[in-house]
Amino acid sequence: MIVTEPLSRRLMHFGRVYMHALAKQVHHLDINRYHDILAIIYLHNGQLTQKALGQMLDKDKSSLVSIIDLLTEKGYVYREINPADRREQLLKITAKAEQEVPEIIKAFDHLNKTSTQSITATDISIFNKVLATMEANLKQQTI
Repeated sequence: MIVTEPLSRRLMHFGRVYMHALAKQVHHLDINRYHDILAIIYLHNGQLTQKALGQMLDKDKSSLVSIIDLLTEKGYVYREINPADRREQLLKITAKAEQEVPEIIKAFDHLNKTSTQSITATDISIFNKVLATMEANLKQQTI
């Protein structure tokens, strides 16, 4: 019998290698995970709700609360009541995050360029399209 390797194994392995490389580049910062989530909050400039972030990341409410709590404890994020809808909380960044997140984004840019340096723009586009199609196929199966 031939055992087929799960696609997820290679993707997760790449993710670990990528995140390890990121950790080396930003090791001096006071954060060792959730760099991507912090960057998303930063890029939304205080207009992202906790609920919208959870939907964007496909994270359940309790997981997301734990992540935001950690980022808050580390001094990067705080919650503020949305004046347009008092039931919602907007995620805002602190002065500390204002200083450090651009460095994280720069590290992401560097890693993206490094990891794709010998790959054409067309191949990267195809790769992204194939990944999106595979994700959609799996989501169809679980409905």
